[in-house]
Amino acid sequence: MAAGALAAVTGCTASGSDGGTAATSAGTAGASAIPSAAPTTAPSTAPSAAPSAAPGPTGTAPASATPSASAAPGDAPSPSASPSPSVAVPTAGGPCTAAQLTGAVEDQLGGGAAGSVYRTLVLTNASDRECTVQGYPGVSYVDAAGTQIGAPAERDGTAAAAVTLAPGASASTTLQQTNAENYGADCGITQAAGVRVYPPGATDSLVLPQDIPACSAASIVLMRVGTLQPAS
Repeated sequence: MAAGALAAVTGCTASGSDGGTAATSAGTAGASAIPSAAPTTAPSTAPSAAPSAAPGPTGTAPASATPSASAAPGDAPSPSASPSPSVAVPTAGGPCTAAQLTGAVEDQLGGGAAGSVYRTLVLTNASDRECTVQGYPGVSYVDAAGTQIGAPAERDGTAAAAVTLAPGASASTTLQQTNAENYGADCGITQAAGVRVYPPGATDSLVLPQDIPACSAASIVLMRVGTLQPAS
């Protein structure tokens, strides 16, 4: 009985010794595998990645900053690049333009006649420069849109003399206007909204309001005008 127990103890000791030896060798093999992997991968990747990324920014940053700074002054417009548009200034004592004048058509006292009315056309220098008128103004009827109606005024043949207008001074002439109703159906009666007046020698005009019947037929002349004289 004692000999059997001793044999059992001896058998357990031998098998435990073999298991410990196997575990120790497995642990030793596992430990030897870890160091061998670390040296082969870590040194080869870390040094090569860091140097290649660092030079990139230092080489490109100065080149992009310098052109943008030098381009800014070129974008700013120089004062001489946008000159102000020139404006024609009337010469003192030169011919009056419509832009310098104001006007009016005024009734004359006792100016009515058979079939027509005599009125006074007045032009006043509203500018701050002296100017001159000489001769006949161009006169015609216009509608509300400024379109001419019928024939322009004819000239009465009076002599022309230069009239110098200081600022605020006026020149005038007689304007005879015949009644459009005198011509019946041949007239083509159209309501005028005013008269357009061209100062002598001028290419611009002013329109003076006057609500009056006019003839659209170009063959019928309803107005007769004289030369401009110093206003009395």
